[in-house]
Amino acid sequence: MNQIVPEIVRIGVGNARIKCVTRQRVEYFDEAGQECFVDLDECARNWVEECGDDFVLWTSEDSDAAGRKPRHVGRRGLLYDPPWIEFVNKRLTRFEFESLNEGYGLIVPLKKVRCLTLDCS
Repeated sequence: MNQIVPEIVRIGVGNARIKCVTRQRVEYFDEAGQECFVDLDECARNWVEECGDDFVLWTSEDSDAAGRKPRHVGRRGLLYDPPWIEFVNKRLTRFEFESLNEGYGLIVPLKKVRCLTLDCS
């Protein structure tokens, strides 16, 4: 069985940095300074395809004002060396961070837009 190798972006190396996080995407610059993005809608669809939509049972309190429930978009290993967050897009984009705190710097805005990652630590 062929295993997909993640596309690794080492945040903080070269020009690599997170530009912004919206409900639809994570925009970032790769190490060469090229502007890229991760489509969070694609990640959520892939998550449901891979794990099913009943992976977590949500209650009505979990929905936001527009009635949207949180959605899983990837996995994280913030206790690994280096800490990482991997999205389940076609490229399996994995951000590697220099520290745990830098990893949380992406987790917080993802939670604000109701996107979750599964802890693999």
